[in-house]
Amino acid sequence: MSPTSSDADAGAGAAGAAAESAAHARVAAASHRLRLQRDRRRFERTFWVLVAALGAVSAVFLLLGALQGPKLSSAIVDPQRVVEQPGQQLRLFANQPLAEVTAEQVTVTPAAAVTTLVQDDVLIVQFEQPLRAGTEYTVEVTEVGALSRDATSTFTHRFTTAGSTLLYLDRGETVDEVLRAPLDGAGRGEVVYAAEGIQHIAPVEGLLVVARDAPDGTSVLELVASDGTVQTLSLPEGAQIERLVPSPSGTLLAMILLVPDPAQEGARVEALAAIDLGTETAVEPVLGLDGVPLRAMAAEFLSDARTLVVHAFDTSLLRVELAEPPLALPFGQVPTMYALSTDSTRVTGGDGFGEVVVDVATGTEDRLVPSLVNGQLAFGGEVRLTRGELRVQKVAVPDETGGTIVSLLIADEGAGEARVLFRTVDDRGSIGDFVLSPNDQYVAVEVTPSVADAQPDGRPVNGRPTSVTTVVIDIATGAVVRTLEGFAPHF
Repeated sequence: MSPTSSDADAGAGAAGAAAESAAHARVAAASHRLRLQRDRRRFERTFWVLVAALGAVSAVFLLLGALQGPKLSSAIVDPQRVVEQPGQQLRLFANQPLAEVTAEQVTVTPAAAVTTLVQDDVLIVQFEQPLRAGTEYTVEVTEVGALSRDATSTFTHRFTTAGSTLLYLDRGETVDEVLRAPLDGAGRGEVVYAAEGIQHIAPVEGLLVVARDAPDGTSVLELVASDGTVQTLSLPEGAQIERLVPSPSGTLLAMILLVPDPAQEGARVEALAAIDLGTETAVEPVLGLDGVPLRAMAAEFLSDARTLVVHAFDTSLLRVELAEPPLALPFGQVPTMYALSTDSTRVTGGDGFGEVVVDVATGTEDRLVPSLVNGQLAFGGEVRLTRGELRVQKVAVPDETGGTIVSLLIADEGAGEARVLFRTVDDRGSIGDFVLSPNDQYVAVEVTPSVADAQPDGRPVNGRPTSVTTVVIDIATGAVVRTLEGFAPHF
């Protein structure tokens, strides 16, 4: 049977539809390829634009880095020790190794002398002397360079030093209290320890050493920890403590004892003794070259915290190194020893002609003549030296009428005219012992407000008037910053 015309038409239509579909597919494929090509070219353009932009940004940052020089990352300083000890450091950490920096590039405000040292990426600024307490300091270092580039920058760091505190003893009718008071605060301060019959106190490396009355008229020595734990230390038999001598750092403690005299029954003699509170529990006499305990009237530690300046019973001045065995070397002689300078290079004293200063290293002796006070001649007394030329001294001068002698505490730089730091109200009181703060900023003075009204506290050891107070004075300004009821001040 032969195909009809309608079948032929149907076959032709199907072939045409297939051809048209194939053509659409080819067009679609071509269009897809074109879109892919356009997208690839667009991506490539975007990619290279981004690469170029990132390259430009990197170049800008590299250029800025080269132009800006090193950057200060962080800084470290101990705000407490920097007011207590010389040679403390401010460490400035940079983002890269540094070139050498000299002290001339450093400006400290308020002014302070410094030395510098560079260790890789750390710049060390060392303060030659202790700084003022409770003070904001700004340290600026200019033209700080790196090892890898010529550009320089300026490092600036600000810090505030710790405020000073004062440890002192306030005796009561039944219980005595040891207190610590901030100099920028108010009130009595915090009670650190309380007990009966406290004779002496001394701070040693965060610990408190207390000497108390024993029933037999001798002394009991106690070590008080920060948590209040009390440990009793062993003393030579029959010893009474005359003075405690703490070291400026470390755990050594020296003391002047009254001990039984083996040559005379019932008599006592003064002797030097010491203990390392970090390792020992018994106080031992310090022996001289002859193997006999050193007879001493006064002693103070040098800054190395292991060597003592000792005023011996024969009035000689000795350097005593607490080694094993102890080594005692004479370097001078003076009837009365006052104190070491705060840098421990000189010791002051007095004789029948006035006050003297003796160099600890050389033994050289010089006279200390007080400057005029309000245009009047002054008669010198106990004197203490700062690290520089300034000295703080008790003097006696005629009053305005010329009929009475009054006591003053003065600051004297030897320039011809001294400044009055303190005098009692209406000149009715007396000025007792005084001490300088380690940074030469303050002087703490024991004062009896009224001699006529003073009553003794009746203590057998280290007695004081019941009205004794401690007055703390800023040496630079003469301002009284604190008045506390008590005595035996320790900064």
